[in-house]
Amino acid sequence: QDQAVGPKMRKKFRIGFNLQPAVDFFQPNTDGVDLDKAKAKFGYGMMAEYAFTNNYALAFGLEHKMAGASLDFGADADVRYLAQPDSLENRLLTRTYRYDYVNLPITLKLMTNEIGYFTYFGQFGVDISVLASSRAKDNLQQLIKAATDSTEAEFAPAVETDFTGRYDQSMFINVKLRIGAGFEWNFSGNTSLVASISYHNGFIDLMRDPDAGKVQNDEGLYRYDENRNKVPFEMNANLHHVALNVGILF
Repeated sequence: QDQAVGPKMRKKFRIGFNLQPAVDFFQPNTDGVDLDKAKAKFGYGMMAEYAFTNNYALAFGLEHKMAGASLDFGADADVRYLAQPDSLENRLLTRTYRYDYVNLPITLKLMTNEIGYFTYFGQFGVDISVLASSRAKDNLQQLIKAATDSTEAEFAPAVETDFTGRYDQSMFINVKLRIGAGFEWNFSGNTSLVASISYHNGFIDLMRDPDAGKVQNDEGLYRYDENRNKVPFEMNANLHHVALNVGILF
């Protein structure tokens, strides 16, 4: 007599590694500041999952995430900063940010039973990222002649700087909502190829705004008020990304 065959039992704990090509982009929330360019980025790391049942698992990992994009500072914003060590005043046109994070993803994974050699899944959760380094390069114009009551300021042609450290001007932590979908291909025993697409929505403003004292020594951005007094430029921008995740689970 034939026996009923149930779904293949899922291994309780699995571990592996993954690669994550991604596209990062800022969502600026400040008048006069817009997204300049999205940037192609990359991440890699270890991943693991603990299965409660065949259809539910807790997925987590430890990753190195390279992140960043660039912002455009329009003419209306007229954002300035002092370049060190010569304290020359510059007008900022664009700034490209480059971050390195240690990332801890924690997600709930909802899976189908195995169909052929394939399992399909959706997952949602959070990324908790700790900043390891922050650098930026600028496209700027050096001030030649300051504005007066009757004349406008004059600037040199735009030039691009090298990347310099901006850790003190960046939030040390970022938290993102993560949602995605994909499949596993069980090609040998307990070994599976895992592929998914995910969207990561940043919750936290990554810009640490300066106070009035810091703008004097290139520790922050500022602009002038109607009385020609320097006012710290308060900027708000969230970083999001879309990723292709490819890995192996054992």
